[in-house]
Order: sequence, then C-alpha cells, then structure tokens
Amino acid sequence: MKTDTNPLNRALRSSYAALGATFILSLFINVCMLVSPIYSMQVYDRVMSSRSVTTLVMLTVIVTVFLALYGVLEYARSGVLTRAGLRVEGILRRPLFDTMMRAELSPAHRLGAQAIRDAELLRETVSSGLAPTLFDLPWTPVFITLCFLLHPLLGWVALFGGVVLFVLALVSEKITKSRFEHAGRLSREAGMMVQAALRNGDAVRGLGMGDIVLNRWAGAQSAVVAVHAEASERSSALVAVSKFTRMAVQAALLCAGAWLSIDQQISSGSIMAASIVMARALAPIEQTVAQWKRIVACRTAYSRLKRLFESTPEPRAGVSLPRPAGHLEADGIVVWPLGGNRPTVKSVSFSLQPGGILAIVGASGAGKSSLVKALAGVWPVRAGSVRIDGADYTQWNGVKLGKHIGYLPQDVELFSGTVAENIARLGEADDQAVIAAAKMAGAHDAILRLPNGYDTPIGESGLALSGGMRQRVGLARAIYGNPSLVILDEPNSNLDDDGDRALARALANLKAEGRTVIVVTHRPTVLGSVDKMLVMSFGQVLAFGDRDDVMGRMRGNRVAAVAPSEPSRRAIGHNVPGATPIRPDVVPVATNAS
Repeated sequence: MKTDTNPLNRALRSSYAALGATFILSLFINVCMLVSPIYSMQVYDRVMSSRSVTTLVMLTVIVTVFLALYGVLEYARSGVLTRAGLRVEGILRRPLFDTMMRAELSPAHRLGAQAIRDAELLRETVSSGLAPTLFDLPWTPVFITLCFLLHPLLGWVALFGGVVLFVLALVSEKITKSRFEHAGRLSREAGMMVQAALRNGDAVRGLGMGDIVLNRWAGAQSAVVAVHAEASERSSALVAVSKFTRMAVQAALLCAGAWLSIDQQISSGSIMAASIVMARALAPIEQTVAQWKRIVACRTAYSRLKRLFESTPEPRAGVSLPRPAGHLEADGIVVWPLGGNRPTVKSVSFSLQPGGILAIVGASGAGKSSLVKALAGVWPVRAGSVRIDGADYTQWNGVKLGKHIGYLPQDVELFSGTVAENIARLGEADDQAVIAAAKMAGAHDAILRLPNGYDTPIGESGLALSGGMRQRVGLARAIYGNPSLVILDEPNSNLDDDGDRALARALANLKAEGRTVIVVTHRPTVLGSVDKMLVMSFGQVLAFGDRDDVMGRMRGNRVAAVAPSEPSRRAIGHNVPGATPIRPDVVPVATNAS
C-alpha cells in the first residue's frame, strides 16, 4: 500500500474522527430541534383546547430538558471542532515551515509566502461555525419532508424556498469565486511591494523615492480595493436576496397554513410547527450563502497548500550518516539563482581535502556567491553533484547537514535575541562553546564592550550592530559547533585592519583543527592564509590549483584555460600554449601573499 506523504492530507485525516463525532452530535442536535415544533403543536392543539395547566407544565419541563440537552450538545460540538482545528494546525506546523523554507528555492516560493495565512484560515474554518452549518445541511431534506407530512402544500412551499436558496448559493459561487481569487492575488502583490519598500527603507529615504513608492503601492492597493469591493457588493446583494427569499417563503408558508387552517385541513398548532420546521430547514442554506466568501477563501487556501506541498515534496529521511571529516567534491555542478533565467555557475568541478583552505576569487558577477550557496546546501544544484566524504548532499537531511557546515553569507542577518543565542544558532547555548567561537572570530572583546555583553539583545527588536560587528558575530556563528566545513562569503567586507588580522588568525586555527574552509574574497590579505585558489569568470572556472602556482601565473597575467569539456577538478601545474590571458579586473593581484 502506497503511503501518502502529503502533510496536508495527513493533517486532514487526523480530523476525521472529530468530524465523525461532529456528525453524530449534529444528529442529536437536530433531533432536539424537533422539540420546539412538537411543543408548539401540543400547546396550541391540546393545552389551549383542554385548558390543562398540568399538561402545560409537564410539556414545558420536557421541552426545557431537551433544550438544555441541545445547549450541551452544541457546546460539545464546538469543543470537538476547536480541538480538531488545533490538531490540524499542530500537524501542519513543522512540515509547513520546512516546506516554506524549501519553497523559497523553487518556483513555488510565491506560494510559500501565503502558506501561514492559508493554514490559519484552514484551522479557523474547521473550528468555526462554518463546519456545523455544513453538517446541518443534510438535515434540510428531513425537515422539508416533515413539512410534507404536515400537509403537501406546506411541503411544496418549503421545497420551493430551499431550491431558490440553493440556486442563489450556486450563483454566488459562479459570480464571486474568480473575483475573490483575483483580489487575493492583487493583495499578495501589494503586500510584497510594501515588504520590499520596508527592506530597502534606507534607500527609499536616502534617494527621495518615498512618493514614487507610495504612488505605486497606492495604485496596487486601489486595484485590490476595487476588485474586492466589486466582489463584496455582489456577494452582499446575493445575501440580501437570500434573506428576502427566506422571509418571503416564511410569509407564504404562514399564509398557506392559515388558509389550510381556515379550510380545517390542518390545526392552528400545525401552522406554528410548520413555520419552525421550515425555518430550521432553510437556516443552513441561508447561512451557507452568507458564508460563501469564507467557503471560497478556504477552498482556495486548501488548493494553494496542496500545490505547495506537491511542488516541494518532503525529502526522504534516509540513513543517518556519521559526522563528515570535510572532504568536499564538486562534480560538474550547475546552479541557477532563484527566479533566474540562466545559470550563474556552469559545470564547476574541484576537490578539497580536510584541513585545506580554498579561496574563490573573481570579478563581481562571476558566480562566486552562487557557487558557495550551492556548496553550503543553501541553493540546490540543477546538474552535477556536491559530495562531502563521498555522500551526495541529497543523501543528507538538510538540518543535520547544516549542523556540520558553518556558513557566513555575504549579507549577514541576525535574529531577534541575545548575542549568545545568535552565536549558538538559536539553540540551547553552550556558554563555553559560544565564548570559544567568539574568541576564534576575534569578537570576544568587542562583545564584552556591549551593554550586557553576551546577553545583549540584538536583531530586529534589539541593539543595532555595525556592519563589522555583525560580520564578526556571524563568523562566530559559522564557527560554533565545530563544523567540518566552513564557508565564508566575503567575511572581511566590513572589517577594519584589526578584523582582518583576527580573520587571518581564525583561518589559521581552523586549518590547525583540520577543518575544510572555503573563502570568497576580493582582498589580497586573505590569500596569504589559503592553500588553493579557484579563479572564476562568468560562472566558469578559469584556474584551480595551489595558491602559489595560480598566483605565479596571475602575476604573469596568464592562467590556463579550462575547456568546458575538461574536468576542472585537476590541478593546473604549468602554463600551456594558447592560455587565456586573465584580465586585471578578474581578481586583485597580491604581491605580498607568499
């Protein structure tokens, strides 16, 4: 039997028992609702004619007991659905977050941005009054049948009202579905525009772009409001028509009942009973029409979540691999940036032994950051493979692999929390390990000068750190936990001379501990600490080999070309005839790195 790995289906299956209990509770709730019309018939037909107070008291006691039972059952049904919604959200929570993180690297990333709101809407739909309304709908034919039993004419009036309300629900579906979906798309686009403006707030203010950004957002928001208002107006019109229909049918039934009573075909109590029964029959249909906007939104949210999970399936668990030593191999890897239309890394191959330090150099736009993102497991590779200790990255669980990799991105972002929590990767901090990582990164003394030292709040809701300080804390975070592979993308772009010296010491310590290190740099001062160099241009490898060998050829302004069909993992030992001359802007030529 094939196992369903879709978390959304698992979450919904977890609510089946609760939904079954809700169906049974709805059965008894609707049976209890029959007490009111029966009580009305008995009062009008028996008590009023017999004038028996005892009968009235006994009937009132009985109906009170049933109505109390009705209240208890309604409370129980609400509690069951609330817990079912919480269970659905609890099951979805972790796989949804993991899927959102994976979706950021795929064409489905736009779905991921909406996923949290969709999951919340799904939970609210399961827990709210919409579910009881849908469970009451199957009882509409039962109550209409009871109207037929009282008299066929009353049944036909009730049936006509039910059909008209049902047709209004179908019309509401046809008219509002596409418009609400269009309004949702426009709203997400306007929201992303605001988020982009907030992320680039310094540039917006510094370049005087506030009015332009505001006008663009206002235009997008006006489109959202216009489409949503049109859909809401049509939906409100249909709701008004449905209310008019229900009241008109109610009046028609009373008129028909009075006429039948005058003709002595039914009793006066039957008029009141038929009115109550028909109101109960039409109530679920009317409520469904009134909540159709929520139904459409819930169905759209379910479809988006389903597409999100299907487009970014959960990776297989695999075997738990041992801690790697750090032997890294890249074999013909091709990397496409998120949303890009062409690769930024093309058939790159090389090998690096544990304890080796590799510098990746090249001009801006050469593909260096894209390459290290693939080596860090941040971006997937379109072709080729990245292996650590012989195991392809796809054989690893992403979270477990990340614990063996220390990655410092080019743009360092810190989380809301203390300095120690950020260095410890938001996990349970080991004080000694945090301090050791900070010292290796050359950040210990600077951290102690903060208001509360390692306990200083930073990030979104804390103290704003300078670019250089953020880079030092990010370097300490990359080193924390003794990772086997450390990847640093321009780690000294914001460092001063003291920071450069601290970085050189950190690289020396990492090498002494046998860790594999990859450094992307534009500064020649770092090159004195590396063993190998990889020169990139336009996403391809121009040269790879020992540092002194590559530097010597760079000083001669010539490096060996690597043909696209050749495996570039081989070390290039000598200049060859016809070598491609390297332009001075490919990499800075270091004169003191030896």
